[in-house]
Amino acid sequence: MARSDLDIQFTLPRAHYLEHLDMVTWLRHFHVLRDLLSGGGGDVLEIGTGDGIVRRCAEPFVGSYKVLDINPNLDAEFVGDIRDSHADLAGRFDTVIATEVMEHLPFDDMPACLANLSTWLRPGGRALVSLPHRKSSVAFLTPKQRFVTFRFPNGVFPSEFYNRFVRGRIWTDPNHFWEIGDGRVLRSDVERRFAQAGFVQHERRELPYSDYWVLTKPSADAAS
Repeated sequence: MARSDLDIQFTLPRAHYLEHLDMVTWLRHFHVLRDLLSGGGGDVLEIGTGDGIVRRCAEPFVGSYKVLDINPNLDAEFVGDIRDSHADLAGRFDTVIATEVMEHLPFDDMPACLANLSTWLRPGGRALVSLPHRKSSVAFLTPKQRFVTFRFPNGVFPSEFYNRFVRGRIWTDPNHFWEIGDGRVLRSDVERRFAQAGFVQHERRELPYSDYWVLTKPSADAAS
């Protein structure tokens, strides 16, 4: 796929994201909102606002809510690339949100993205990050209303078996450069990048189609 074809996704209108809203996206929003609001929120920066729902739900309950997005059609306060430093954002936020963002860029660009997330956070701040995971998922609700997700390796289902073991391919979203479990990138690779950027992994959850992390930037006292 030509690079120009991939660039089209960075100009889509908000209506596109709302038209394609699904339960997988809603579930990711739920976890972000729960963690954001239970932690007090403070000053929040969201990277890649997409449908804009997290902002509309959270904004009344946090100190401030700003958006950085490369797409000029999504009403972001800051229009720009997560890979760029944006020095005016340094140390301004208590929470940064980057859900389903970094897979739209080459995996080699991830260190620059994470370094910027850390720079924009205040010491002790949190990063709420999710990335797609290519394994198949089955989710169900227990009688105690606990949502449980089970995952299966690629190749369990007939069509996936053919693609993986006969064609030698693992399907990924055509708008993504990479996904965890795509045959090249492992979860351990991603978490190594988190650690290299100085983040401490506070929690990880397996959601349908994605891994979700709560990361923290060490406080000044911890760093010393």
